[in-house]
Amino acid sequence: MRLLIAGVIAMFTLAAAPARAQPSGDTATGQAAAVQALRFEIPAQPLEAALGAFGRQAGKQVLFNAADVAGRQSQAVSGTFAPREALQRLLAGSGVVISSEQAGGFAVRHVPPAASGDAQALPEVQIRAEGLGGSGAASLVATQSYGASKTETPIVEIPQSVSVVTRQQMDEMGARSVEDSVGYLAGVDTGANGRDSRVDEIWVRGYRTGSFANYMYVDGLRPPGSSSGAAALSTRFDSYGLEQVEVLKGPSSSLYGQVAPGGLINIRSKRPPQQAQRQVGLQTDTDGLIRANMDIGGPLDEERKWLYRLVSSASHTGTQVDYVDLNRFFFNPSLTWQPSTRTSVTMLVNYQQDRGGSDYQFLPGTGIIVPSPYGEVPRGRFLGEPDFNRYDRNQSAIGYSLEQFIGESAKLRQNVRYIEVDMNTEGAGRRTVSADGRTMTGTASAYENHSKGISADTNLLYALEMGSVSHMLLAGFDYHKTDINLASASGTVGPLDLFEPVYGSPVTIGELTPSSENGRIQQGLYLQDQVFWNQWTLTAGLRHDRAKTRTKTLASGSRTDTAVEATTGRIGVNYLFASGVAPYASYSTSFVPSSGEDYYGKPFDPVTGRQVELGVKYQPPGSRGLVSAAVYEITQSNVLTTDLDETHICNGGSCQVQSGENRVRGFELEGAYELGKALRVNGSYTYLDGKITEVNNANKGNRMARSPQHMAALRFNYRMAAGLDVGMGVRYTGSSYGNDANTVKNSARTLVDASLRYELRQLDERLRGMRLSLNISNLFDKDYVTCTGPTGSCFYHPNRVVSAALTYDW
Repeated sequence: MRLLIAGVIAMFTLAAAPARAQPSGDTATGQAAAVQALRFEIPAQPLEAALGAFGRQAGKQVLFNAADVAGRQSQAVSGTFAPREALQRLLAGSGVVISSEQAGGFAVRHVPPAASGDAQALPEVQIRAEGLGGSGAASLVATQSYGASKTETPIVEIPQSVSVVTRQQMDEMGARSVEDSVGYLAGVDTGANGRDSRVDEIWVRGYRTGSFANYMYVDGLRPPGSSSGAAALSTRFDSYGLEQVEVLKGPSSSLYGQVAPGGLINIRSKRPPQQAQRQVGLQTDTDGLIRANMDIGGPLDEERKWLYRLVSSASHTGTQVDYVDLNRFFFNPSLTWQPSTRTSVTMLVNYQQDRGGSDYQFLPGTGIIVPSPYGEVPRGRFLGEPDFNRYDRNQSAIGYSLEQFIGESAKLRQNVRYIEVDMNTEGAGRRTVSADGRTMTGTASAYENHSKGISADTNLLYALEMGSVSHMLLAGFDYHKTDINLASASGTVGPLDLFEPVYGSPVTIGELTPSSENGRIQQGLYLQDQVFWNQWTLTAGLRHDRAKTRTKTLASGSRTDTAVEATTGRIGVNYLFASGVAPYASYSTSFVPSSGEDYYGKPFDPVTGRQVELGVKYQPPGSRGLVSAAVYEITQSNVLTTDLDETHICNGGSCQVQSGENRVRGFELEGAYELGKALRVNGSYTYLDGKITEVNNANKGNRMARSPQHMAALRFNYRMAAGLDVGMGVRYTGSSYGNDANTVKNSARTLVDASLRYELRQLDERLRGMRLSLNISNLFDKDYVTCTGPTGSCFYHPNRVVSAALTYDW
């Protein structure tokens, strides 16, 4: 760690040296001009509407006096430009000029022709806005993160490790899930439990962060969910309906409340675009996939006050598990109303239906990691009953995002979403190997799970100047309420031969009976100040949460209520050199409520986390790339562990105490870069040292389960000729232990992916807009397995899948 920290400090020193010889320029807000070229498509139109379109495509705010632009026309802008150049082209001949520029946006005003050369800067302060109204700009490398600070701050200026996967990156990789899209990021581990059609299973910096952990936010709001064994309920959103995926690494409770110390994932829905766009497509693969996609949207009127988007898909596919097929249909309509450049309201609707079986299998160690005289268990082995295998989920959501300027220095934003999930499962689970080494026995179960939840986040953003110091103040309140009702049934199923299965054993199961009712309420008040002075940025945040949970077991009539309060915060500082180098340091905390009580009846305190991070980011002015490096240490405290006093009995068993602790130290290096017009590269390296530092058993000092010490990934996309792109990627995940006892060690795995994209207009101009894509995951069809115990719970990783897609854009 000393060497890693010394290396980062050396990078800071080298970056600072050349900057002294460069002029500081206008640094009223403390931001250097790291310019990013973007694609703009803005037709000639009334100037006020054109400025709104520019703001959304550039991801920047434009402030102006309505009288200055009234009755004026813009120029058309089409092509790839730096935001300032694009705005100058748009304003050409209108008599309106750029009067000031800051990292968050521009101010423009009308200047009489005789005085056009003497324009003075306006006193207004530009607001960094989340930009929820309208579709985001399409690009390979994201330059801003909406979730990391709930303001539209450039990633290079955020004192935290943040990774953003854009829509273009997802398309190039052929990612069919959120889990697929983040596989090349530093600090992120996927596939720990093989392929699971129910969820996106993701671990960030050694901690579970995906669907079951319920730390995958949707448009900044937490969906309802629970993790309770076979009855676990979660949401899963089809990745075709997403615009980008953000991974916020490290504790983020100061903005989001209860979150694991490893971080959280925020997925952003596709939203109505300013310009008409249409796409339809067909897809197939070697697992038997048949899929049709549709994505159409644009303005509904000439003034672009109304925008719409319809995103939908229907699919049927087989899986690598025998007798398991999956069906999905989803429909995501959205509508934006923007009566002026100061107001935007976007309505978002989601309906998703999943039907079929479940492809997650808890395979035994016998014949997989433990040699068997009967051979090896193939990765397609199904341990249930084909006629009693069901995982059906209906997912419905409706919500809106509101943005409203108040005066010239404030902006009100509100995000609200209501969501319901119905889940019905039936399955026979055979997990025990008999003494003969081949006969599997188990049980049957069925669950009917219904959840509903509402989440709301309201905040006010206010810009303030105090001399040479600028403040971006954020104050907000969020609310989350979830109710979950569970009905269950249990039964029996006959034995099955693990190596020569014969299906058809009778399943005997009782009626579904309501078994539990659960409720959760979280309320959080948060404050954040981003302070800009010269090239310095200070980010400080503080939040207080109140969380209540209610659990009622219907069979016994028992009810448990818990209430916790927690205060979390973060502070970070960074310095942006004119060269595009930005070193930073930060400290942040997190909490997660812990249910239950100790032997003396004292409710457990929240499990807490804290992180110290040092890092550096690099984004050269005018480039289309971003490189970052970070070292960090995370400590999680108040972890539940067994009470060593054997006289303490709780609920018929051992009691628990909060004396556990674990620690993760790591180094991450990540970058995405466009090298000219032909070559695009992204890659990462992760060193992760996760240890159990305090526990009341022999596991003290062991490595944390599912924490590979080394991970690396590299992917490139190269344009070989006009219209032809080829891509190749390799992902390496080092060995890890399947349990905290470190009795099962899972081997390292290396996976190779490949892709090819071809524009068919190269064959015939009449085929303009049509593209053929070919993607191969696990190119060499490597067999990898991970296990959580010495005798069971083993999971095969996905087999090789070759997929082909034909899309048409117009």
